[in-house]
Amino acid sequence: MMKFFSVCLFVIMVLLAGCKVGFNFSGGGAVDPRLQTISIDNFTNEAAVVVPYLAQEVTQQMQDRFLNQSRLKLTSGDADLRINGAITRYQVSPVAISGDTRAEQSRLTIAVRVSFENTIEPADSWENTFSKFIDFDATLDFSSIERDQINEVLEQITQDVFTKSVAKW
Repeated sequence: MMKFFSVCLFVIMVLLAGCKVGFNFSGGGAVDPRLQTISIDNFTNEAAVVVPYLAQEVTQQMQDRFLNQSRLKLTSGDADLRINGAITRYQVSPVAISGDTRAEQSRLTIAVRVSFENTIEPADSWENTFSKFIDFDATLDFSSIERDQINEVLEQITQDVFTKSVAKW
């Protein structure tokens, strides 16, 4: 009986040793092991309203997202993955009006067109526009909170780009 138990335990251990689960806790899923490098070009600003630092901020947050949530190495020029794009919308508008026609809430909306090229699996390449917004108290001085609001919106956009590209969720 003990010999039978030992053999069963051995077989179970061998079977489990062959199993591999591709998951990580950064929310990024498993990146195709063939992918080693990524190139993220400087984003351009094509929006009607131009915030001077916004294009650089989009580029930097996109690079940070991929470097922090994957094992990919950032490179310029030829890469397994290539990302480029443009800011197509930057808008602050009222969304909640009070009884005296004053805005109580305003909304910052940012849209970014992203082109993603996978040189290893060309069928996985795509182009898409990602648009996100954040509402804030309209009585606040927007210039004093603008950078924080931009960062929150870009956090959402870069996560969506990452998810659509390498995590494929």
